[in-house]
Amino acid sequence: MEGDSHKKRAQRWVGWLTLTLGLLLLATVLLLLRLSVVTDYFYHALIKDPPRQIPPGNNIVAPADGIVLYIKKIEDGVIPEIVKKGVAIPLREFIKNDLAGPMKRGYLIGIYMNVESVHITRVPVDGTYTRQIVFNGPHMSMSKQETAVILTAMIPGLVTIKKLLGLDPFSIEKYGDYILKSARETSVFKDVRGTFIYVIRIADFWVGNILTWIEEGQDVKKGQKMGMITWGSQVDICFEHTPGLKLHDIKVGDYIYAGKTILASY
Repeated sequence: MEGDSHKKRAQRWVGWLTLTLGLLLLATVLLLLRLSVVTDYFYHALIKDPPRQIPPGNNIVAPADGIVLYIKKIEDGVIPEIVKKGVAIPLREFIKNDLAGPMKRGYLIGIYMNVESVHITRVPVDGTYTRQIVFNGPHMSMSKQETAVILTAMIPGLVTIKKLLGLDPFSIEKYGDYILKSARETSVFKDVRGTFIYVIRIADFWVGNILTWIEEGQDVKKGQKMGMITWGSQVDICFEHTPGLKLHDIKVGDYIYAGKTILASY
């Protein structure tokens, strides 16, 4: 009888251990699947320069692959807040140069590239590449910010909940100094409407180089490869609000694709 009791206890322990290991394995698989969605890791790990179907029509496409970090409205050439709440930043301070033309109203969209992102950047509009502005500032690390962004995006619905509560979804205030201070290259495009679009490629500490494959004065096509950033970084796009322009349904936390995702139509 005692032997049977020991045998039953052992069977129960084996059963509980098997169940626990199974649940841990399932949780690990679910976390890995969620991570692959957040970073698009499985796709990007295999293909670093995927072909893209460029959408036709009068629209502005994403210049880079990555997570939408913020969508800011610009008023009279000023970004109401970008790193610290309530602190207005002139757009010229962001691009480290004077604007190519006045911008009464506009938008600034931040795209956070992780180390596994496709690093090819693309032209957002049909038009002319008018100017390259290089700012050789410090190469600040974005590692803490990347960790915060990924961990926040890993929890389904957390970004939405934070926005409903009036909170900054990614809480970049503690880590976001690089947004204003780090080295960057700004590419200025004049589109078919005659308005200017700015693509700001911000360098991470680990960025080996920001490559540009187009030249000033060159006519360019929407979705055309404009260059490459090695390792992780951030790419922002700024464009003017003109009559008839409509932002597409892009939200903070979305993963978007260079040359493919439409940001706005006009």
